[in-house]
Amino acid sequence: MLDIALLPWRPRLRRIDSDDVRDHASWLEFDDLSGLVIGLVWTVVVLVAAPLIAVLLAALFLPVEIWIAATLGVLYVVARFTGVIPWTVITSEGTIERYRFLPTALGRIRSLNESPRPRVRWHWA
Repeated sequence: MLDIALLPWRPRLRRIDSDDVRDHASWLEFDDLSGLVIGLVWTVVVLVAAPLIAVLLAALFLPVEIWIAATLGVLYVVARFTGVIPWTVITSEGTIERYRFLPTALGRIRSLNESPRPRVRWHWA
C-alpha cells in the first residue's frame, strides 16, 4: 500500500474558545444582547434584500432573455425549413427515415399511408 501524506504535518483538532472571540471582538463594544439584535436586524435585511435584488435583476434582464429566446426560435425554424435539421419519418415497420425538405417527407408519408393527410407526432427531443 502506498501512503501519501498531503500535509507535511499531522493535522490537529482546532477549537475556538468563546472567551477568545469576546476578547478579540472587544473593540466593537457590544454585549450579547446588542449583538443578538444586530444579528437579527442583519438577517431580516438580508432576507428582504435578497428577493428584491433577484426581482430587480430579473426585470433588468427580461428584455435580453426575450430577445435571446426569440432569436433562437427563429434560428431553429430557419434551420428546420432549410434542411439543416432533417425531418423524421417513422414507417409502420418502425424504421426511421430522415429527409432534408418538408415536401419530400410529406410525399413519403402520403405514399406510405395512401392518404392525403399525414399523421404527425409532436414530442420534445
